[in-house]
Amino acid sequence: MDTTENLNLPYILPSQAQKHVTHNEAIKALDAVVQLAVTSRTVMTPPSVPVSGTRYIVPAGASGAWAGHEKQVAAWQDETWVFYAPRTGWLAHVVDEDRLLTFGPADWALAAFNVALPERLGLNAAAEAPNRLVVAGEASLFTHEGAGHQIKINKSSVGEAASLLLQTGFSARAEIGLVGSDDLRFKVSPLGSSFIDAIVIDRSSGRVSFPAGATGLRIQLTAARTYYVATTGSDSNSGLSAGTPFATLQKAVDEAHKLDCATYDVTIQLANGTYAAGATVARPLIGGGTLIIKGNETTPASVVLSAGLSFRNGAQVRVAGLRFAIATDLINALSVGNGVYLRTGKLEFGTVGANADHIFADNPCHIAIEEDYAISGGGRRHMNIGAGYVSGANRTVTLTGTPAFTHFLAASNCASIALSNLTVSGTATGSRYIAETNGVINTFGKASTYLPGSTVGTNPTGGIYA
Repeated sequence: MDTTENLNLPYILPSQAQKHVTHNEAIKALDAVVQLAVTSRTVMTPPSVPVSGTRYIVPAGASGAWAGHEKQVAAWQDETWVFYAPRTGWLAHVVDEDRLLTFGPADWALAAFNVALPERLGLNAAAEAPNRLVVAGEASLFTHEGAGHQIKINKSSVGEAASLLLQTGFSARAEIGLVGSDDLRFKVSPLGSSFIDAIVIDRSSGRVSFPAGATGLRIQLTAARTYYVATTGSDSNSGLSAGTPFATLQKAVDEAHKLDCATYDVTIQLANGTYAAGATVARPLIGGGTLIIKGNETTPASVVLSAGLSFRNGAQVRVAGLRFAIATDLINALSVGNGVYLRTGKLEFGTVGANADHIFADNPCHIAIEEDYAISGGGRRHMNIGAGYVSGANRTVTLTGTPAFTHFLAASNCASIALSNLTVSGTATGSRYIAETNGVINTFGKASTYLPGSTVGTNPTGGIYA
């Protein structure tokens, strides 16, 4: 019997008797294989009560009426199983798997298609360069197929950006991602033209920093920090560069006290000039570290303080590169107490009031003289130490202009001033020292002329001068 080339449908022959039989056979074949949807391809045994029109792909090893018909389409038609041999290119939807199969040269397999994708895709919107995908709608959903779902944003190199950009009217306001490095950054922008780092998470340590600060949280340092102060500055500046300095030393001190220093030092660098206001350092830096107040260490006279510095309550401080010249009486150049550890570098002490001192201590503290320094003006006492401790070795003190003092050194209330191998250049007027109420001034065996002054010193009420 002649049949069609692809589906093997029988032709009606000329003068054929019972043409309807041939015609119905062709219709049955079409009904079986056109728009092919099979119930399953894994059932091994024909169902005992099949539904008319039901179709299966016969698996290997099938039994019963299906035996020997592996890979064929079995269709229950007219109360019997009819088998159709597939040809290359047939498509079949497998209902119990919800998959589309295609028949290849030897077997059924998942269908695969080569689809030419457009360069740009717009869903309810036009996709224009550089955006290859544009979606306009109230929401976009990415959901799982199985356990979870990931959205991946890849960049070509460390210096590029892999980020999520949030906009208002197509103007950037926030950015989250790997921007300019491989650290995770949360950035914000007031107008879209510049960004401020709000949160940075270090990729290596996981350490979180808040470069712009955080309400209720201290900025934790990861390196030493410097604040800059200049007579041309403003306390509304950041103080973090020489181009954006604070105007006052106190502002820099206050900013340092807002930090968690994590053992790092904070330096306050004063530019050349004369400063009318001093500062009070009321406590140590949070997290440890030393507060360094520094002017011009080559020429201290270039940075002049017309007011004093006060250190209290355990502050750890180093002062260098400054000249003190204070016209107001009763204001000491350096006031120290309550557990402070003060280290001094290269300084110049100018004139203070008749009732003021260059260095004054009224509570237990430690003052370490670490560098040579100069004295160009007088006062009540150069050092007036009560209940504190001053140490220094191999230092040179240079006096100019014959400054006048009531006493050059004073130690009281069990205070101790220990100056080993001190060299004094120049002269002064007034008593060389007074050691009283068990105060000790130790020159390590030097003669009474070891200290500058025009009269000898005294040591009443248990004082000791050695």
